[in-house]
Amino acid sequence: MPQPPHTWLQTEAARRILRPLGLRQRGQSRTWLDDHGWWIIVVEFQPSSWSKGSYLNVGAMWLWIEKDYLSFDYGSRIENFASYENDTQFAPLAETLAMRALEEVVRLRSLFASVPVAAQQLTAKAQFSFWDYFHAGVACGLAGKVSEARRLLSEVAGTDNQLEWAQAAASLARDYSGALGDLAGFRLRIEAVIRRTRELLVLPEVANIELQ
Repeated sequence: MPQPPHTWLQTEAARRILRPLGLRQRGQSRTWLDDHGWWIIVVEFQPSSWSKGSYLNVGAMWLWIEKDYLSFDYGSRIENFASYENDTQFAPLAETLAMRALEEVVRLRSLFASVPVAAQQLTAKAQFSFWDYFHAGVACGLAGKVSEARRLLSEVAGTDNQLEWAQAAASLARDYSGALGDLAGFRLRIEAVIRRTRELLVLPEVANIELQ
């Protein structure tokens, strides 16, 4: 089935602009991935249910929670809806969205160039959500900042949110915190989770996952 004109134009712009940077389109979807082994950057040219065109969402996803779906763990929407009226009008908008995605990919690559840098960035946030505590805690643990990791993970472990997903995260946070007594073992455990998550997301196998 042929793609609608606005989808085709957006895909072609992304191929010209994002593919040379190493990003890969996820199947035939409007999502592109920038793979860094232990984390990925998700670029989504999100459609609308009511109008032709595209939003732009770009964010980092950490792979140390086993799951089979993509998420925006750091970042999300960076451009509002660009509406399609006709090919001539939308083509430059599609290119602008792709260029904006490229800029954000470059920024995130720099921001999270390594696990220690990621730990520093994630703990420097002005405000923390439930998942911010979790991800910052894991990053600090991998970076060898054990006391800081336990402090952050305790915020998740002690949640009073009784919803199933929150209690599952709390249990995992307690488990990860306990594993920090053996830092080498902790890193091996997180690597195993990352590899399982990569399998669930149908990401290619990687020889080395650098977690220090």
